[in-house]
Amino acid sequence: MDQKQVDLFYGAMLHDIGKVVQRANNQRVKHSKLGKDYLKQFNFNKAVLDQVAYHHAYELLNSNLEDDNLAYITYIADNIASGIDRRSNMEHREDQLFKPDLPLEDIFNRFGDSTTHRYFIPRTLDVGQDPNYPQEKPQSFTSSQYGGILNKIETTLKVISPTVEYQASLLNLMEATLSYVPSSTNTEEVADISLFDHIKVTAAIATSIYQFLEESNRHNYKKDLFVNASDFYLEKAFLLVSFDLSGIQDFIYTIASKGAHKQLRSRSFYLEMISEWLADTILKSMHLSRANLLYTGGGHAYLILPNTENARNQLNEIEQSFNQFFLTNFGTKLFVAIGNTPFAAKEVMQNSKIKEEQVTAAAEYRAIFQSVGQEISQKKLQRYTPEVIQQLNQYGKRAGRECSVCHTIHNLRDNHDNDTKCEVCYGLENFSKVIQNEDYFVVGSNKSALAIGPNAYLDRTTEKAILNGEVNGSIYTKNNQMTGINQAVHIWVADYSVAPNNEFSYYTQREWTKENNEIIGIKRLGVLRADVDDLGLGFMAGYSTQAKGMYNTLSRTAAFSRNMSLFFKLYINKIAEAYRLTIVYSGGDDVFAIGAWDDILDFTIQLREDFLYWTNGKLTLSAGIGMFHDKTPINIMARQTGELEEAAKSSGKNAICLFDAENTFNFDEYIDDIQNNYLEVVTTYFNTLTLRGKSFVYKLLQLIEERNEVEKISFARLAYTIARLEDETKKTKVSSLDVFNTFKQTLMQAFSSEKEIKKFGMALRLYIYKERKEG
Repeated sequence: MDQKQVDLFYGAMLHDIGKVVQRANNQRVKHSKLGKDYLKQFNFNKAVLDQVAYHHAYELLNSNLEDDNLAYITYIADNIASGIDRRSNMEHREDQLFKPDLPLEDIFNRFGDSTTHRYFIPRTLDVGQDPNYPQEKPQSFTSSQYGGILNKIETTLKVISPTVEYQASLLNLMEATLSYVPSSTNTEEVADISLFDHIKVTAAIATSIYQFLEESNRHNYKKDLFVNASDFYLEKAFLLVSFDLSGIQDFIYTIASKGAHKQLRSRSFYLEMISEWLADTILKSMHLSRANLLYTGGGHAYLILPNTENARNQLNEIEQSFNQFFLTNFGTKLFVAIGNTPFAAKEVMQNSKIKEEQVTAAAEYRAIFQSVGQEISQKKLQRYTPEVIQQLNQYGKRAGRECSVCHTIHNLRDNHDNDTKCEVCYGLENFSKVIQNEDYFVVGSNKSALAIGPNAYLDRTTEKAILNGEVNGSIYTKNNQMTGINQAVHIWVADYSVAPNNEFSYYTQREWTKENNEIIGIKRLGVLRADVDDLGLGFMAGYSTQAKGMYNTLSRTAAFSRNMSLFFKLYINKIAEAYRLTIVYSGGDDVFAIGAWDDILDFTIQLREDFLYWTNGKLTLSAGIGMFHDKTPINIMARQTGELEEAAKSSGKNAICLFDAENTFNFDEYIDDIQNNYLEVVTTYFNTLTLRGKSFVYKLLQLIEERNEVEKISFARLAYTIARLEDETKKTKVSSLDVFNTFKQTLMQAFSSEKEIKKFGMALRLYIYKERKEG
């Protein structure tokens, strides 16, 4: 990366720092001037300071800057990131339209069909704090809070240098401090974009423009980007790039050997790191930073790159090299497809007033994402060239030796216990012993570590080694906002677990009662697989409906993506803390967890409720929950629970499927009707009966599940059983006929409806599972 691009990155990332200064000190001075004056105390050169001082049209118009000044790039990148051309607002009335104590609005306010009004609590992003759920009542962002943020920024800026090695550190710092700071406090604008998301996208756009213009030796930035800005908006200067890593679920779950379950979490983390490293490989090949990464999670990613021949060539080479790596190490189990589509700034910008052409603009925005998706789909249908297929056929059909964990025939090694494993599974087996306790990792050239890509190896490291400069390679910190030299990236990882040594049988243990020394509750594992409904549509068209699509901007897409990642990769750890379970995998939109069956069920309900709250009900989840003996192979649990999840989605989404495909319910119906109504009625009544009386619950469940016989016979059997229950109730001194009558009335009403009796039957089943005694 040449020095000019480095200066451009720092100028774009800091161009709005004056807003923080302005709000901290309640000054009525333009933030561009305040920002420049503030940064003079640090080690920033004129190229960076000019971008801070002259990133508005009215400032550039009255300047004497040279034609190739980087301020012109940051100016137009600022406009594109914002989604509007501010040239029309030549007189920037910073003293009239701005309300400095405005909090950040919820990114979901303009998502979907309806406008809502929620606000984030003013604070910094701290991984140790509870999730910052938006509130309906706004809290003012005080000048003292801004002062605290400014102090944190100042502390770090004093010790970093504006070089390539500190770029990731600046990104980490800005995310930690500015994630809940509104980019704009203009009362005529929507304040739902954080200052961090805005400056990050501005830096991505700016560096992409720089490389696009460099390829054709265009250095008169004033002419191309300011005087003729309207023409540049029409140039397809950018690439939207996406990749899809296929085979993730099979790679993680399709393991059946003894003890293989101990690898689950390490396999999950390994795949997550492959995605992260693939994204970084793309960025490093083009000398770009993580600012250009819009989203990564679940084996998917979106990036903004320059539309240059070099970028397209690099994408092709990286795609081929990673697929060769996958073939060599995993056969056809893993495959990556990288798609890209050129786009012009006009296609991701909207007008400030509602006009008919915005309908076209919204369609253009969707079309960019659709085009990328179509290219990826086509590549997944035609994975390999004839040459590669011929190479694969050379292996032929082999009998005998294969990896005992993943069953590959590639890169096998013999262990001392005569248990054959491939190099990757052997490495993952060792890696799984440390992954829970390690927070620092490095991707480098140490071939004794775990291969993660072409000529790249994943290993652990320590904070001490990092601070002492002893680590060679790209450093990753897990759930940590560390800053400093060469801090490549921090990643959010959903890694909550209370199972010692990844022994999932721990979750089948139950509490012992004093009365009879028997275990209460069925001894089973619960397995959850959940997925966000229509997330892809949210990326493409989530902001296309309101105001005819005027809220479709790259900054909103980036903010939306980051909020999804925060929930599923970081905040989910907080939600899980109240339960006995292990989060095996949680990517951009899907979750796999194993735990005590009742904790898994309760966790699923809480996760769904928190997700609805996080998205203001504008996105939903579907979930499948399986119940298994702890000796069941992981691959079987994963496959069967995946089928339950698919049954939930097929039923109309926003649904939960419990234990088998027949038990699929809308989430609200499950919570309101089964959990909060029928199960309470059943529990209240049967807990008043003796052990003999409680045995009738099995008879009732059998009658309900056999109700497809002749209806009159089924009803007669039910009436007989209820009569027997009434007799049992009268014998029980602690019981009450009122409780019985409530139970009877509820059951009879439910029996008249196929839908309701199915819910009642599930309530009976849950009661049995909760009360079952196993010695």
